[in-house]
Amino acid sequence: MLAKYVFLLLTSFGLLATGSLAGVATGMQQTVPGQVGTDQANAAQELAQTSLVHVFQSGQWQRDALGKFLGQAVKTFDDYAYYQAGIAVKWDENGQAFGVLAEPGYQGEIVPGITAQTPRQEILRKLGTPAFTEQEYGLIGYSYQDYYLFVTFDEQKGKAFSLYRRDRVPDVSTLVDMAQHLQAYGEKLAEPAASAAFSIFGTWGQPDFTYHLHGIGTYAWEYPSIGIAYDGAPEEGTLTIYSNFPAKDVLSSLVKLPHVSLSPEDALVVAEKQRIEQEKANIVKVKSEGIFSPDRKTVAVIDSEGLYSSANIRFYDWKDKPVAQFFPGHFVEKVVWLDHHWIYYETMNEAGVYHVPTQKATAILSWDEQQAVPITMFDVNETRLDLAKKEIAFVCGDKPDKTYTVQYQLAGERIQLDWKK
Repeated sequence: MLAKYVFLLLTSFGLLATGSLAGVATGMQQTVPGQVGTDQANAAQELAQTSLVHVFQSGQWQRDALGKFLGQAVKTFDDYAYYQAGIAVKWDENGQAFGVLAEPGYQGEIVPGITAQTPRQEILRKLGTPAFTEQEYGLIGYSYQDYYLFVTFDEQKGKAFSLYRRDRVPDVSTLVDMAQHLQAYGEKLAEPAASAAFSIFGTWGQPDFTYHLHGIGTYAWEYPSIGIAYDGAPEEGTLTIYSNFPAKDVLSSLVKLPHVSLSPEDALVVAEKQRIEQEKANIVKVKSEGIFSPDRKTVAVIDSEGLYSSANIRFYDWKDKPVAQFFPGHFVEKVVWLDHHWIYYETMNEAGVYHVPTQKATAILSWDEQQAVPITMFDVNETRLDLAKKEIAFVCGDKPDKTYTVQYQLAGERIQLDWKK
């Protein structure tokens, strides 16, 4: 229970992070999957009739314009929204597609002449020598005017195909002015949302991604599709310019400025490598820490690496394919399968149940008092589950009368909770 008091102490000083580089706020809304209707099936069929990159370019990578082709997302997982057609999209904070991931089951062309089933040698024959090759990642990449294409391989077969949006610089002079006044502009640069008409934000629009610390505010932001990143507190902000920054003619003047650095890395290559690294790390965790459902068809993995709201539970099928992801809050301490589809979960400030197929959670206890609930999570010292009796006991002291028990009944996607008198 010491973790609870540490949590209270840190909260009082406002030091908890509300975002991280590994879990950026993408503006995606998690949708609960239901029955896939005819419209969604038609959308998938229409999408497969043209190349994927053409669809996104025609819709200017905008979520609103692409809705007809994508249909409704069936799940979100590690910042990607997954769609029925076999693709996943990482939306930026402005509602534009930043990354598009086509899985092996995707049936249409990804770029003209290339499908998810095209073997490695045929890709190389049609597209030529890759602009990027990363042997360690089994990765090749191609750079085009408006997008990048990356392919990862499992031997000679394509494992995943990634498209990334590539933007042009709207106004170089604004960037140069900002770089010359990083410290002078620091307070406004540290608050993009509150400084929408200021400097680079007024001409480029809001950053693709921003990162925040609770009680401190924005500490970093980036336009990876242009190759620009800002980091640091207002008085010590730094600007990094990546190799995919297209306005090469101004680099010689920018590099001479204090607090400005040129990176030899390409921001979009970095993004794809980070995606691959996270995917590999997740699978390692599945193998070492996975909690299997009774029928062993689904595995739950706790990811609670510190006091962050990004603490979550990932769910995979028996082939290590993503099924669902649930963000219950700080410090996920316990996960127990109640049957093949329901789990009991426990965090520092909440206890509840979660139905994996529908991605619906029901809280049993929280830190706040609830009507008809005799205790709060703060009162609990220990929990004990009796799966045979379908009971969850919350121990609040060392005496029997300080133990409170809730009974549960599962019926498909519905659950009934009753406190024992």
